Amino acid sequence: MKITVWSETIEKICCAIPFKILPLLVILASGCASHDKRDTLYDTYGLYSHKVQSRDYQYVVEDLLTRSMRSREIKHYSDFPDYFPILSDLPDILIRQENHFELRDGNFGCLTLNGFDRFDRPAVIKMEFGREQERWKLDYVSVDYLESPAEFIKAAVCPKRRT
Repeated sequence: MKITVWSETIEKICCAIPFKILPLLVILASGCASHDKRDTLYDTYGLYSHKVQSRDYQYVVEDLLTRSMRSREIKHYSDFPDYFPILSDLPDILIRQENHFELRDGNFGCLTLNGFDRFDRPAVIKMEFGREQERWKLDYVSVDYLESPAEFIKAAVCPKRRT
């Protein structure tokens, strides 16, 4: 009798444990999966381009530019193209993008885009990003026009700040 009760108890435990542990494993796995999703600089550039093209300048200024970029104290968000002419044209510079490269190191990152403008001239856009409030934000941009596509950069290169 003791053996029968013991075996029934073990059977109940063995059958019940997977149903109690499985939800915990699913929660743990989904939590790790969402935490592991990395936001890339290229994703941030894509969001930036979309927001500029839809003229959501308030979002761009408040959420996609670093503090140092926002220090110009823009009075009206509609004035964004006047305050930041290169930044407002940035999404339209490369009509055809060939490739991109990015480099991230802690709270600093650089994104390089190679492509062609609307006149089919090769160009390179180099962007510097800073990480603020758990998000990548645009900090500096340079655009270089090239003689030929052979000059495309084959790695992430940070822009040289012009003084």
